[in-house]
Amino acid sequence: MASDTELWRGTDYGWWLAADTSGAVGASLIAFAVPLMMLATTGSSAAATTTESICVVVQTVLGLAGGVIQDRYDRRTLMLIWGASGVVLSAVAAAAVMLFGNAPKTSGHGVNGANAPAFGGPYAHVLPIALLCIVVLFSVRDGLLENTSNAMLRGVVPDEQLPHAMALNDARDSTVTLAGGPLGGLLMTVGHAMPFLTSAVLSVLSMVSAWRIRRYWKRATVDDSGHSGNADDAADDAIDVSGAITAAPRWRDALDGMIWLLRDRFQRHLIIAATMVTGASNAFLLLTALDISQGGSQLISAGFINAASAVGMLLGALMASQLVNRVPGGVLVGVMFALLAAGFTGAALVPSMVGKAIFVACSVLALPAGNAVLGGLSNTLVGKDKLGRVGAGSMVLQYGAYGVAVALAGWGMQTIGYGPTCLILATVLVAAAAYALTMRSLITLPTPDRWAEHIQRWSIAQF
Repeated sequence: MASDTELWRGTDYGWWLAADTSGAVGASLIAFAVPLMMLATTGSSAAATTTESICVVVQTVLGLAGGVIQDRYDRRTLMLIWGASGVVLSAVAAAAVMLFGNAPKTSGHGVNGANAPAFGGPYAHVLPIALLCIVVLFSVRDGLLENTSNAMLRGVVPDEQLPHAMALNDARDSTVTLAGGPLGGLLMTVGHAMPFLTSAVLSVLSMVSAWRIRRYWKRATVDDSGHSGNADDAADDAIDVSGAITAAPRWRDALDGMIWLLRDRFQRHLIIAATMVTGASNAFLLLTALDISQGGSQLISAGFINAASAVGMLLGALMASQLVNRVPGGVLVGVMFALLAAGFTGAALVPSMVGKAIFVACSVLALPAGNAVLGGLSNTLVGKDKLGRVGAGSMVLQYGAYGVAVALAGWGMQTIGYGPTCLILATVLVAAAAYALTMRSLITLPTPDRWAEHIQRWSIAQF
């Protein structure tokens, strides 16, 4: 395995990580603040989760076009555009909050009269509509551009260093999640606009870091059909944008990635299990944050379960880079699915919040290692010029499942209650684990040095 020195000094991974992390922190602040604001201003958990669902739908649909854009244009330039649009939208959101709901009340109106963070001012009733419009615009931006950094990573880091880089990314993601909830709550206690203002600053940092990326894969030429010509795998210079693609994106190209994911038996089996896990687990975490918020607890506490999840991820990430090259990948992936199912089931059954946090933290311990295995394998199966479309196809399926799960879970929470709804979500995770563990080509996956042999043995399709 490549050393840390080779990864940090031999590539521009450090600048990529800084750009991606700044954007991730800003996005986590907004994702934390908006549902709580919608809950506070409408008094309805269904309204809060429906807003999230609408945004997911917008993002997933536009993600198909985004995949084509990310494969056809300079990815560093797209990252700069993503950051700049984040500055503008975050600033507009902050202005809307200050204009329509700048006077916090001493008590709010949560569901069933429970206390919740609330907003005052003569135009407070306009705030939910304004927030919905703004977050939909965020979703448009994210659908078209958010996956750019993921598509770019393989062009920044050599293939043999990908599992290690992805393990580091999981550690980063868990740190962001760990800090995002409490930080978002703390900022909201200072001022309701603070999460958006902070996001604007972080978007500027993302732009600066992306601008410093110089060594990355470039698409040198493209023929009339839109297919790439020769390209350097680790170019020392920035992309020559003078060769930008002029051909208009086609919907057939946009669907290529998703079609490939669904056509091959291995990919289809895996993506179905992944969509079930993504939808059910994230809906569980969101419902728990809303349940804490509407129960009269402090805003900072609303991120408690997410923080517990991040602690588990961080602990798992510390071990992941050592495990992926020593333990067969199928074992790591199998343990990942099994722990997710067992942990969230326990969290659904335990009544205390501390107990839920412990189960959630344990459930994600194997997630960084499993993600590193699956992410590294996927990157070896997909050409660099097609990563955007495959990422978009995966996003459509997984985010689509999340949107459906959130919408149904929100209504379930309002009709049958928080506890029964979480039990249903846990059952989905158990089914996903059972489905994944029946896949022999997955659970027999060896260590990365033998992936080529395994791919040939099981006739796993490449794209």
